[in-house]
Amino acid sequence: MSDNNKGILDFKCFVPEPVQTLIELLQNQEVQAFLKLFIDNSIATSELKILKRLADIEKALGLNGFSDFEEEHEQTIPEQLSLLAERIDNLTESVEKSIVSPKTVTETRASLLVDHMKRIKPAAEGEVFLSHYGIVSFLKHEIQEEYRADKVKNIRQVKKEVLEKARELYSDRVSLSKSEHGRREVRIVLRPSEDRQSLRMIQREVADVSTV
Repeated sequence: MSDNNKGILDFKCFVPEPVQTLIELLQNQEVQAFLKLFIDNSIATSELKILKRLADIEKALGLNGFSDFEEEHEQTIPEQLSLLAERIDNLTESVEKSIVSPKTVTETRASLLVDHMKRIKPAAEGEVFLSHYGIVSFLKHEIQEEYRADKVKNIRQVKKEVLEKARELYSDRVSLSKSEHGRREVRIVLRPSEDRQSLRMIQREVADVSTV
């Protein structure tokens, strides 16, 4: 007899007789078939409406393929996300078209700084922060060469003018604040657009539903 069988026999010595009887019954195919039917029936007739809830969740998340959907149906969450993303793209495009092209070096630097921040991955709350050193580094080394401030004597003054112009040009999204530590240098904050915030909220709802 193998060691595994010995382990099973040793285990059975500590199992109460009624439990042993139940285990033996569960090995019977007829008992298994009846038990499966009993469980399936319990789920189907449950007052909790388990199957309906699962179907509603699948439909909302777009997990059932929509093969039996009519042409008109309640929008699923993925469809809502897709439409919202398209709406954001259209809104961004229209806003960009309405913005007057920068006319001065300071306006151009401010515009390029905000564009640079838009490419930075936002924090959990959707905001992007750029510290004093990050701003100075961008103005001196990363911005387009013809607008670099690497040779100016007073970089702090240039930074001040650029930040104020950025807040003026993008007043709905850009704000200035002082860092909480160190020398409390002024930093720039880029807030997400209202549509981006709506999209982020829906994405969180989708994540919550998916974990249920």
